[in-house]
This record gives sequence, C-alpha cells and structure tokens, in this order.
Amino acid sequence: MLEYKTTGQINVFCGYIGLDERQAKARQTRIKPVGDGVYEIIEPICLKAGELIKLDNPDKITLTNLECLSCKKPVEKVIPAPKPKAKAKK
Repeated sequence: MLEYKTTGQINVFCGYIGLDERQAKARQTRIKPVGDGVYEIIEPICLKAGELIKLDNPDKITLTNLECLSCKKPVEKVIPAPKPKAKAKK
C-alpha cells in the first residue's frame, strides 16, 4: 500500500484502506479490520481534504484528489548554471 494525502474530498467504495485509529473509529460502522491499520470497506466512506491514508491501486478519478507521499523522490540540490562571461571590447 502506498501512503497518500487527500487534496480534496474523495469517496472510496470498496477494497482495502489504511487508516489510523482516529480515522477508523469515525468510520467503524463502514469498515472491518483485517490487519494492523488495514480495513476492508464494507460501505462507501468519504474522506475530507488533508487526511493521510494508504491505498492500493486507486482509480484515476480518485488520484486527481490524492498526493502520493510514498512516491516522492528526495529533493536534489539544484546548482544554477554559471553566468556567461561578458565579451571583451575591441
């Protein structure tokens, strides 16, 4: 499962989702625990913007409102190119 941050409201209708205890408690009637922090969705759930979740293979529509936190590459330090030297006057 990859970790995502929701950037907008999303609805998840089925499958498995990784939630923390607080998130799971708020949705306890709509999910069933299957492992450590992983739940099976038995009724559609709604997630608001800013929530951290884990998903496997989200659909394309859902991906438009997700930011993948597991996919980020380390930020490389960018070194600017040197300025060109001025031409000598004749």
